[in-house]
Parts: sequence; structure tokens; C-alpha cells
Amino acid sequence: MGIDIYLRWELITEDELEKQHCGYDISKGGTGYLREAYHGEPYATRELMPEAFDNLKGLDGVHIPAATLRERLPAVMKAAMRRERTIYQNTNVNEDSPAVRSFIEFVELAERLEAEGKEPMVIASY
Repeated sequence: MGIDIYLRWELITEDELEKQHCGYDISKGGTGYLREAYHGEPYATRELMPEAFDNLKGLDGVHIPAATLRERLPAVMKAAMRRERTIYQNTNVNEDSPAVRSFIEFVELAERLEAEGKEPMVIASY
């Protein structure tokens, strides 16, 4: 069990959707997929997109401006690194570690999509 975050956008292709189905891989933020297991806090996904968890529409998704995601990213990266250190005893974690890099790539994708006018929506499945 865990938290799965999906980014959906206007005119998403079948290939793009398929890339998001990656067996709970924590390194696929660049595809629009984030994953955190329920192993304990902190949860970086909740730091990045609290609106997705407060969304009463369920799986309809919520638009969070890419600028908001970018603004939150430094705190999210710290939370992801803290999580790696405290829960998984990964003492070598840094910005290039898959669990951290994935959040950076997710935000970069949201920025590109928004710049293209595709208004990405965040869906949280938990």
C-alpha cells in the first residue's frame, strides 16, 4: 500500500499513460508518476501537493500551478531526503538520489506542460 500520484494533461497519449504504469517505481517523476510507501512520515508528496489530498472530487484531480509546485520544491526535497535517511537508513541521499530526483523531474514536467497550455491535473490515489 502506498501513495500514488499521477499527472494528467490535455491530449495525453496512450504511450505517456503507459509510462506512468511502472510498478511503483519511485524514480519515474519525469513521466508524471510519484510513489511513496506507507512506511512513515515525512511524506514528501503531501508537502508538494496538499490540495490533491484535500480534493473532495476524488480521482478527478486538481490543478496546482507549476509555479506553486516549484515554490514548494526545496522543502519537498528536504522532506524526501529526511525520509530516505530516517526510514530507509540511506545516509548517501542527495539531490541526485532517485527518490529526490523524481520530485524535481515531476515539477519540471508540470512546468513544461503548463507552458504548452496543457493544464496538468494532479491525481492522488492513496
